[in-house]
Amino acid sequence: MIGNDQSSCVSGIGSVKIKMHDGVVRTLTEVRHVPDMSKNLISLTTLDLGGCQFVGGDGVLKVVKGALVVMKAHQVGRLYVLQGSTVIGTAAVSSSMSDSEVTRLWHMRLGHMSERGLTLLSKRGLLSGQSTSKLEFCERCLFGKQKRISFNSGLHRTKGTLDYIHSDLWGPARVPSKGGARYMLTFIDDYSRKVWVYFMKKKSDVFVTFKQWKALVEKQTGKKIKRLRTSNGLEFCDGDFNKFCKDEGIVRHLTVRGTPQQNGVAERMNRTLLEKVRCMLSNSGLSNDFWAEAASTACYLVNRSPNASIDCKTPE
Repeated sequence: MIGNDQSSCVSGIGSVKIKMHDGVVRTLTEVRHVPDMSKNLISLTTLDLGGCQFVGGDGVLKVVKGALVVMKAHQVGRLYVLQGSTVIGTAAVSSSMSDSEVTRLWHMRLGHMSERGLTLLSKRGLLSGQSTSKLEFCERCLFGKQKRISFNSGLHRTKGTLDYIHSDLWGPARVPSKGGARYMLTFIDDYSRKVWVYFMKKKSDVFVTFKQWKALVEKQTGKKIKRLRTSNGLEFCDGDFNKFCKDEGIVRHLTVRGTPQQNGVAERMNRTLLEKVRCMLSNSGLSNDFWAEAASTACYLVNRSPNASIDCKTPE
């Protein structure tokens, strides 16, 4: 039945593939083909029955399933017009995903990993046996990974874990996390490039957090921290921190004030984590107060992703 209370014939029922606003191709099932209708309509009731929710405001309607924005529409006149286009041809009746779609899906699943990393994981059979192809342009990566011109890098030739540790404090965040944290403290092992992240409400918690992390890694590895590289900030250089490092025999390497490039490994890791956080939050449609959860997920993924500094092995 249509708007003027007349009936129209349904000549067929099938599936239609639509390329959405984020470039992902999604399939609408049980679609009615009505030749008499000149406009394509999507039933919100059907999407609701499929577990979707709707969020509207400022002329934009978002269809959300879980934490993912699956559809987005802009208001035109009195209607919402879907951002996307119908996929025409044989792909429209195929239920399998193409290599480019699989590549983009894993790219997003793994916190917007690089094409090289995806290729390595695919060759090792770690992407559920699926093959990848050339990664197409990703708007979220452009948004989340812009950077300044690079600074000259230093070399460290460590021979074992905990020989050399890089650390840095990021914050304060403009938006506190769900747990009230405003700071993120990272520790990176130079040999394995494994990273640990801790979230804190205050800068003054750095020393306590460092002692907790030190006890954890030394107990787990059976080794001792030998050298620690940090910025020259007061949170790393107060009397208690310096005395503790002297008592424990930890050599301190401090950067020149106002030169974060000298702590490049830690700064670069912060950038990597925050790039993934911005990409994942933007992709999922979650609010910024989920940044700590996203950073924790990004840390987990980084430790299990190929790292160029260790010949594309994974830190874990």
